[in-house]
Amino acid sequence: MSIQKEYEGKTVTDATIEACKDLGISREDLEFEVVKEGSRGLLGIGGRNAVIKVLSDGLEQETTDQAITPAVSSSNTSESVDTKKVEEIFNQIVAHFVEDSTVEIEVSDKNILIKLKSDSNLGFLIGKKGEMIKNIEFLLGRIASKQNAESIFVSIDINSFREKKDAELVERVAALIEKVVSINRPLSLNPMNSYERRICYLEIEKNDEVTYTTKEVGMLKKITILPKVIDKNLS
Repeated sequence: MSIQKEYEGKTVTDATIEACKDLGISREDLEFEVVKEGSRGLLGIGGRNAVIKVLSDGLEQETTDQAITPAVSSSNTSESVDTKKVEEIFNQIVAHFVEDSTVEIEVSDKNILIKLKSDSNLGFLIGKKGEMIKNIEFLLGRIASKQNAESIFVSIDINSFREKKDAELVERVAALIEKVVSINRPLSLNPMNSYERRICYLEIEKNDEVTYTTKEVGMLKKITILPKVIDKNLS
């Protein structure tokens, strides 16, 4: 079945980056049409974002039995994914800004996770609203995809920033699940991208008293957690 989704960014390129990251595919595999061209406006006023529409067969299908394969060290993974070039280029980028740092590479299926740790202030690598890190991830993803001749998704975790955010998300979901069970009513999380939603699914599936549904909200999707059995006496 063909599914259409729209993605937004300051430019068409930014919109395609968002689409590729959400869908976990390379730019070469992305088929889209431009809905709106981005505009900077006059002196930064009245600008508008670019919007693209992605059309693909069998785009992301989310079901309750979805799960993530835990990441494992690249030294113990299949040799089918070559990470050497990506690690080399990332180290070159970091070396221009940071003197002392450590980089670890983990691979899960067709996903590469780069962990960067340093005592230096690395906020500039993340950028405003994470724009810088998204661009670097997209660039490295294209390089890895070309080198491996298949779609490879690259994520970067700076000083455990991603791990901390993931842990906070798990805590929020666990608290919401507890509340859903307590009041016997559905409650919703804020709209999220596919990476964040998968973290939520894993936590929800640990509790056999609840289930979930998803609903598209613009470029994202909102998860609603609901009791498997509605007790009308509590509703």
